[in-house]
Amino acid sequence: MDRRITTTLAVVFTALTILSCNSSGKSEAYGILLEMEDYMPERTESVADIMEEIEKAVRYFERNGDADEKLKMYYYCGCIKQDSGDDEGAMEMLVKGESCAEKCKDKSLAGRLYEAKMEINRKIHNYSQAISDAQNAIDLYFAAEDQARYFDAINKLAILYHSVNDSQRFIGCLKTLKEKWDQLSEKQKSDCYAIWINWSCQYDAQEGVLKDYITEIKDSSLIMWSSIAYAHIWMDKPELAIRDLENALKYNDIKKDASYYYVIASAYEKLGDSKKALSAYKNYIEITDEIDMQIFDSDTKFVEERLKNELELLKSERAKERMHLIGIIIILSAGIVIYLIRKKLLVRTAEKKQLEIEKERFEQLYSDAIAERDALTKMIDDSNVKDEAKIVIWERLKILNNVIISHITDSSSDNKKAYQKLEALVADRETFIESTRLTIEGNSPKFIVALKEKGLTDEEINICCLYVIGMKGKDIKTYTNQSRHYIQSGEIRHKLGLMENDTNLSIHLKNMFDR
Repeated sequence: MDRRITTTLAVVFTALTILSCNSSGKSEAYGILLEMEDYMPERTESVADIMEEIEKAVRYFERNGDADEKLKMYYYCGCIKQDSGDDEGAMEMLVKGESCAEKCKDKSLAGRLYEAKMEINRKIHNYSQAISDAQNAIDLYFAAEDQARYFDAINKLAILYHSVNDSQRFIGCLKTLKEKWDQLSEKQKSDCYAIWINWSCQYDAQEGVLKDYITEIKDSSLIMWSSIAYAHIWMDKPELAIRDLENALKYNDIKKDASYYYVIASAYEKLGDSKKALSAYKNYIEITDEIDMQIFDSDTKFVEERLKNELELLKSERAKERMHLIGIIIILSAGIVIYLIRKKLLVRTAEKKQLEIEKERFEQLYSDAIAERDALTKMIDDSNVKDEAKIVIWERLKILNNVIISHITDSSSDNKKAYQKLEALVADRETFIESTRLTIEGNSPKFIVALKEKGLTDEEINICCLYVIGMKGKDIKTYTNQSRHYIQSGEIRHKLGLMENDTNLSIHLKNMFDR
């Protein structure tokens, strides 16, 4: 299968991959690319006929595709045009693809696009642009870690530098390849040798290179026999050059290559066979004239510049569009400002409502604090409460009274701090309960130990301590705000071994404490 068919099948595969990821609206482009499956070897001449349909698919992706999708379509369509002899059309596709290369994630494919541009520019002897394209391809292959294409591109760049007689950069390319010699494939090594032979002929240094070439490259089909023949012409060994060209025809298939006829003409001339030399020269002139006429007739050189101008015009149009967009943004911004002002008013209304809710809640906290103060004051008046317990209660009463007085006397509009203290105080009853337990444990450690031995939890021990300081069951329920207090009291009685008709839990605990 020739390169043209391979390229087309690649397009089909790529297009199907891209289209399978898109949603509705792709049916026409999908159908067009499916038709390309019929583009098989027996129909290779129909490329131009189907390009109009292919370009419909391209236009679809221009509107709907991302950078990678656009680059793929431009690149593959450019290859089809190039294979069909339409270099101008190919360059148009490739230049459009170049505009997507910077944003494209597939750096290796972007490198292949620049390499395709390089081939066209080299063909029309636009060497400065070809060198620029080759360098771009090298940089992209390096970024993509595409080692094989990276080395191939350096080989091609070396050929371009040789074509413009830039010896310093030419040698620099070969030096780069030599440094990575062990990583090169046999084909890449062969290409490097061929380039080196063509250059070394100018300096009569080709004999050693030829020997190394033949020794290292074992596969005869990979050897560039025309380059070896060219070297033998320089070495005044025309009979060897004839033999090399026979190998070139056998392994490299270069009968349509102008260089073949130039070398064989030179060989026959040196051998004194003027008839064969003249015939070869005629073939050489015919092929080169045809190539020159193609270059002359084509305005490919100007396509890139024209397309770049069109892109600049497009950028200018987009700048105008941006100005329109800015105007729309200003209008939208004004609308957003109005919306934010209204939203702020709504937030303030909501905050005011929340303040009212908080005020009600703090008032409830204040009421709870008053109730706790009264309950603790009553306990202080109870003669059955132990002195050590009274100390703890007095400390709690002192804190409660300070906060309550602060709340009453604070006439400022913002008494939020007083509310926060009040909220923290009411919520901190656990601290009071814990301090009660620690006080009792300090004065009667045996009592706490006895409760632990009965298997009571810390929470249950805290409840027992409240009974000891004189709280009633209903007071404990209210104070601890536990709906399951009575269930908890039953569990404590069970652990202490008290039956249903036995003594009151409060009395039993006080008796344990007094022992």
